[in-house]
Amino acid sequence: MRKLNQKTHIKGQKLLDFFQMPPVLKSPNVCCFVLGESVSFFGSWMTQIALIWMVYQLTNSAMLVGVVGFTNQFMGLIITPLVGVLLDRWNLRYVLITTQLASILLSAALTFLTFNGHINVIWIIIIGTLQGTVKAFDLPARLVTIPRLVDNKADAYSAIAIHSFLINTAKFVSPMIGGLLLAKFGAALCFLVDSISYLPFLSAILTSQIKSVTSNSNEKSNVWQNLKEGFNYTYTFIPVKYILMLQILICFMAMTHVNLIPIFVKEVLNGNAETMGILMTASALGSIVSGLYLVLKKKAIGLEKIIAFSTIILGLSLILFSRSSNLEICLLLIFLVGMTNTLTLAAISNFIQLILVDENKRGRVTSIFTTGFLGILPFGNLFFGGLTSKFGVDNALLFGGISCFVGACFFAMKLPEMEKIVFPVYIKMGLITQANHN
Repeated sequence: MRKLNQKTHIKGQKLLDFFQMPPVLKSPNVCCFVLGESVSFFGSWMTQIALIWMVYQLTNSAMLVGVVGFTNQFMGLIITPLVGVLLDRWNLRYVLITTQLASILLSAALTFLTFNGHINVIWIIIIGTLQGTVKAFDLPARLVTIPRLVDNKADAYSAIAIHSFLINTAKFVSPMIGGLLLAKFGAALCFLVDSISYLPFLSAILTSQIKSVTSNSNEKSNVWQNLKEGFNYTYTFIPVKYILMLQILICFMAMTHVNLIPIFVKEVLNGNAETMGILMTASALGSIVSGLYLVLKKKAIGLEKIIAFSTIILGLSLILFSRSSNLEICLLLIFLVGMTNTLTLAAISNFIQLILVDENKRGRVTSIFTTGFLGILPFGNLFFGGLTSKFGVDNALLFGGISCFVGACFFAMKLPEMEKIVFPVYIKMGLITQANHN
C-alpha cells in the first residue's frame, strides 16, 4: 500500500513539474523580446496569406502562385550563409533595428499600392524579393539573439521553446483574422496591420539586454574562410548534418503546402476566402498545441526522437489530406499537418541552438539552417506550382506526403548514431548527469 502511494505521489509530482511555469518566463528581458517578435510575426503571416490569395485571384494560375512564392524567398538561398558570417561580427541590436524599419517600409508600400488600385503581380514580385532579402538577415538574427537573452545557459531551451510557441500563436491568430479581413475589407488592410505590427518588436529590441560575444581577431580576417568553417562544421558534426538533411526535405516537400491551400480550397473544396481562413486556422491551432508541448517539456532530452516520430505523422497526414474532399475531415488532417510540421521544425531549431556550444560559430550554423528554410522553400514553391498545374493540387500534396514519410524513416534509422554524439554534449553542458545517461 505504501509503495502504491509512493508511486502515485511520484506520478503526481511529475505531472505538476510538467505543467510548472518555466523559470525563464520570469525574465522581463526574454518576455519583452519574444512577445514583441510574436506580434511582428502576426503581421508577417497575415501578409503572406493575403499575397497568396491576391495572386491567385488576379491570375487564377497555380504556376504564378509558385513563382511569387519563389521570388519572395529565393534571396534566402543566395545570401543567408554569408549573413551568418556577418552576424558573428556585427552588433545584433543594430541588425534587428534595421530589418524592422525596412519591413515597415515594404509593408507600407504594399498598403499604398493596394489602396490605390495599382497593385499587380510585377509589384508583388519586386516587393516580395526585397522582403526576402530582409528576412535573410532578420530571421537568423532573431534566432542567434534568443540564447543571448538568458543569464543561465540551462534556460536556453525554455527561451527557444517559448519563442517558437509565441510565433506559432501568432500563426494561429493571423489566418483567422486575416481570412475575415480579406473577405470583408480586402488585402490592403492586412498589409496595413502588418506595417503597424513591427512597432512593438522595434521597441523590445531597443530595451532588451543582449549579451555580446567576443570574437578572435584573426577570425575577422577572411570572410570566405569563416564561411567555409561554418559549412565544414555543419557537414562533419553528424547530428547537425542529419538534422539539416531532414529540415531541407520538410521545407521542400511539406512546408510548401501553405501555398497550395488556396488552390485546394477553390478546386477541391469549392470554398472561398473564409474557407481558406478556417483551414489555415486549424493548421495554426495544431502549431500552438505543438509549441505548448515543447514549452512544457522544458528539457532537451529526446528531441531527436520527437523529430523522427513527428515527421512520420506529418507525411501520413499530408497523404490522407490530399485524398479527402470533406471539409470536416480536412480540418482534422490539416490540424495534424500544422501540429507535426511545426513540432518538427521547432524541435529542430531548439535542438540545434542547444548543441551549439561554440558561440563564435552560432551565427554561421544558424544561418545555414535558415538557408535550409528560406532558401529551399522558394524552389519547393516553384516545383509544386508546376506539379500542381500538370497533375492537380491533390496529387502534388500526395507526392509531398510520401516523400516526407520516406525521409522520416531514414532519419529514424540514424538516431542511435546521433545519440552517441549528442549525450556527451548534454553532459558537458550540465543538462544531464553521467548517471542519467547510463
